[in-house]
Amino acid sequence: MTICRQIRQRTHLILFLIGLAVLWIGSTAPIMYGQGVHTAGKGLGTITTPSGTTLFVEIADSPDKRTQGLMFRPSMAPDRGMLFQFPEQGDHTFWMKNTLISLDILWLDESGTILHLEANVPTCPRKDDGCPRYRAPVKSLHVLELNAGMAKKLNLTAGSQLTIDLPPMSFPY
Repeated sequence: MTICRQIRQRTHLILFLIGLAVLWIGSTAPIMYGQGVHTAGKGLGTITTPSGTTLFVEIADSPDKRTQGLMFRPSMAPDRGMLFQFPEQGDHTFWMKNTLISLDILWLDESGTILHLEANVPTCPRKDDGCPRYRAPVKSLHVLELNAGMAKKLNLTAGSQLTIDLPPMSFPY
């Protein structure tokens, strides 16, 4: 066996072992909340309701992602949503401009407790900036958007405790 071939084989073995290590580290990464990271969701976090229902959520954890939100999407699967993460508690205001699906909007504290809920928020067909704005009467750290009617279907109300599992690298900012 030539020296070049031996070096090539060893290099492939080292790269393979590094890949295994990266996969192992990613699957055991620490989390912000909950019991574990669900790696099968390809960057999706999970929210578990008090009744045990699991929702898969996209994470809006940057200014660009939070600005885009769910705009221009014609639909969303019933078990999906979007979790907006903010760097600090605040008065986080939402509106439905360019959002094509009606939503339930839930404001959460750092532990995943629902602080406020706006149910069945309608779309806004206006082309100007005159769409209604929605915000909680208290400061929040996260905002969860679900399809309209899901909060009622899942029996979610102010005070309900959600378990939030985040994918690796979605937090901190």
